[in-house]
Amino acid sequence: MGIGFGELLICAGVVVLMVFAAATFFIVSKRSEMSRREMPVGATPPMPAARSRQVVFFLRFEGADDESYVRDIAQRHGVLRTAKDAREAALDLVRAAPTATHVFVGPAREAPGGPTLARTGLPGGVVVGFSVTATHPIDTVADDQDLGKVVAELRKIAAWTDGDFAGGQVALAQTSRDAQAPALTAVRKDTRPGHQLCGYCTQAFPAHDTECPNCGARAAR
Repeated sequence: MGIGFGELLICAGVVVLMVFAAATFFIVSKRSEMSRREMPVGATPPMPAARSRQVVFFLRFEGADDESYVRDIAQRHGVLRTAKDAREAALDLVRAAPTATHVFVGPAREAPGGPTLARTGLPGGVVVGFSVTATHPIDTVADDQDLGKVVAELRKIAAWTDGDFAGGQVALAQTSRDAQAPALTAVRKDTRPGHQLCGYCTQAFPAHDTECPNCGARAAR
């Protein structure tokens, strides 16, 4: 008995599906193998940022102008009593943040001294602490070196409603060597919002400037 045309079509369809499935399996396997090769031996995927209802930010500044500015922020805000207070404090820190040299963002349990005790291991400078308590868990930052992400979290607080707020404080922090004080991390210059890096001396300076204030080189456009 011969095979009809309809049966030939069915057989051809089955063969095509088998070829497609085999090709898909091959591609997925290769990609998985390439991903394993790219990851260093013993490396683990980056941990997601911790979430908490109580979060503490520390930002360090140096230079007469910046230090004076953040001292004024701390004096002006102090204990935060409303969502409006938290929004205004967060916005002030967003404005100051692009020139921060070192930062820390984490759950309050990692900063038992609250916003008043930090650790930098550096002489001079001023560290401002900002603690907030929310009515629900909020994000921290997985990589404190990325100042852009720190600013992004501050901006979220700057958009809080009354239903988000449960407490907060802004204060100047003592830079103790106490092991209980969270250590601040140096920020990467290329993550500073609104800044560019000099191609010659790698100094970070405002994006709207046409030349580097450090070495005088023309900004790349």
